[in-house]
Amino acid sequence: MSKKGNKKKGGDDGEREEEEKVMVLEHKCRALQTRLVEEQERGDKAKAAENEIRARVMEMENDLKKEKDKLFCIVSDMTRQYKQMQEELLKQITDLRSTDVEKEEIIKNKEQYIQDMVKDYEYRLKKKDDEISELKRKIEEMSAEFARMLKDTLDKMQERIQLAQWDNDTDPQIMKKIKDIAGMQTHQQN
Repeated sequence: MSKKGNKKKGGDDGEREEEEKVMVLEHKCRALQTRLVEEQERGDKAKAAENEIRARVMEMENDLKKEKDKLFCIVSDMTRQYKQMQEELLKQITDLRSTDVEKEEIIKNKEQYIQDMVKDYEYRLKKKDDEISELKRKIEEMSAEFARMLKDTLDKMQERIQLAQWDNDTDPQIMKKIKDIAGMQTHQQN
């Protein structure tokens, strides 16, 4: 309603409104121009930053390429060293295995020698034990025979002593016969 009323009031109000609209639009235009300038400055700064970033990215790419080349050289050298060490270690392993086989053979021979020596020692020990047992048996037999001989001698001596006592008590003729018999037995044993 106010618009209709404004138009009716006169042309001054319309012009004024028009001027106000123009002023608002000019103000908006200036604000937009300011904003455009700011956006252009911001765009220029962004472009400069982008160019700077691109330059840094290119520099970093160059540095990365240099690092990759350096890394490749290092990796190549490390690989060469690794292969060389691997070959040396494989050679050492082969040498140690052959040495191990040789030592095992020597140990096996020594063990066989020891077993043979132990068997020989046990054989000789058994043989000596058998000899000792045989000698002990002979000693016991000889001791038993000697003891029997001593007992026989003692018995004969006791018999003679008894006969000698009996002889003193009895007939001298009988004593003479006994002595003759005892002398014959002694003569036969010798």
